[in-house]
Amino acid sequence: MKQISCFVACAFGKEDVDAIYQNAILPVLEMMEIKPYRVDQIEHNDDIDNKIIELILKCDICIADLTYSRPSVYYEAGYFNGLRKSVVFITRKDHFSPKTEDVYGNFKIHFDLQMKNIIPWSSTNRVDTFKIKLLSRIKFISKPLIQRIKKEDLQEKSRLDFSKLSQKDKQLEIETQLLKFFKKRSLVVNRLILDYRDIEDIKKSSLKNFDKYKKYIFSFITLSATKEYMKSVDKINYAQIGHLEPFKYVNLNILTISIRKVPRSRLEDMYPEAKPIVNGKVLEIIRSNNLKVRYLFISNIISIEDFNKELEIISQELI
Repeated sequence: MKQISCFVACAFGKEDVDAIYQNAILPVLEMMEIKPYRVDQIEHNDDIDNKIIELILKCDICIADLTYSRPSVYYEAGYFNGLRKSVVFITRKDHFSPKTEDVYGNFKIHFDLQMKNIIPWSSTNRVDTFKIKLLSRIKFISKPLIQRIKKEDLQEKSRLDFSKLSQKDKQLEIETQLLKFFKKRSLVVNRLILDYRDIEDIKKSSLKNFDKYKKYIFSFITLSATKEYMKSVDKINYAQIGHLEPFKYVNLNILTISIRKVPRSRLEDMYPEAKPIVNGKVLEIIRSNNLKVRYLFISNIISIEDFNKELEIISQELI
C-alpha cells in the first residue's frame, strides 16, 4: 500500500524545535508509518524554494510548527491549505500569550490562526502528553487518506488482473458485465454477430417480447473499433430495421465497446452528420424514415471496474 507522506514546516536552527521534532513528531509519524519530509534534512541540489514547493505538492499532510513565527511556515501552511490538504498546527505553549516586550511578534500566533485547534508543546523531554494529542490528530486526518489509498490499491489490482487476461477472456468478461448491467434495468441487449443472421430471429419475434421495453441496444464488443470495423457495423440497414414490427415500439441504440482506445477524430470522420453528446462518447443520427439512432462508445478499457463506471455514464444517454 502507498505510504502517506508528511511535510513538516518549522523554524530551522532552533534547538527546542529540533528536539520536539526528534523526540515527538518523528516517533509519532514512524508509529503511523508516515514518511516525513523536512526540507533542511533532505539532501538535494535544487533551489530551496523550488524544493519546498515540490515537497508540498508531493506530500499528503502537513505539520506546521508556528514556534518563532517564521513567515515561511505560515506561507507553507497556507499553500497546503490552498491545495485542500490537511494541516496540523502545533506551537510552543508560551506563544498563546502575547508579550509586551515581543516588539516584532516572534513569540505569538499571528492572524486568525489563534482560532485553530493548535496542539501546544512545552518541554522537549517530557513529551508523552503532546505525543498522545498529536497521534490522535494524525489518526483523525489520515483516516480518509488511508481509505482512499486502499481504494486506489484495489483499482490498481483490478487493472492488473484485467491486463493479464487474454483478449478472448477480456471480451467475455465485458459481455458478462454488460448483460448483468442492462438486465437490472429491464433493457433488451442484442449481441450482434457480423453477418447479422440473428436479424431473421428479430423478424420472427413476437411483440410480447418487446412491448414491455422502451429501449433496445445492439452491442458490439471488439478489440479495436477501427474504421473498417465500424463500417461493417454500419452496413446494417437501420431504416429496414426500423420497419420491423418489434422496433416500431422501441428506441434504437448502437453500443460499440472497444478494448483499445477509439480517438474522437475517428468518430468525427465516420459520422460527420452526427450530433455529439457527452464529449463525443455519444452520437445521435437521424436516419431515413425519421428513425433516430443513438451511437454510444466505450473504449480504452483497462479494468472491469472502469468499464462499469463508463457504462453507468453511457446508460444515462440511452434514448
